[in-house]
Amino acid sequence: MFIQTLKSCALALTAAMLVVGPASAADAPAPDGKWRLDFNGKSASEGEMQFRVVPHEGEPLLVTVKIRQARAQIYIAQDVREAFKDQLPKERFRAEVVAGERLVVKAHSGEQPFVLELVSSSVTGTHIHI
Repeated sequence: MFIQTLKSCALALTAAMLVVGPASAADAPAPDGKWRLDFNGKSASEGEMQFRVVPHEGEPLLVTVKIRQARAQIYIAQDVREAFKDQLPKERFRAEVVAGERLVVKAHSGEQPFVLELVSSSVTGTHIHI
């Protein structure tokens, strides 16, 4: 019985892999001139969030944000905005908070689209949707 259950699970997993397929570069987000980051939930722990900005040309840029414990989502958005303003080239990018807990990061007029990714976060209790 146990072996039949294992065989069934293996068959189901194989079928799922065929349908979904492996992750690839095609799964990466397409470059855009404007990215929205929505923050949901209060931070349950102190920690860091690290974002990667990949310009059309040039090296990727890392932005690291320290977040304090018990920080509300509106203030987390403001903390991230300040980190983007401080750590990204001002002549290429701008960041602004809209609608409280939503951050918008834009390429300046004439700049090429870019990719924005969350690399890591050790902050618990807060979810980020990009």
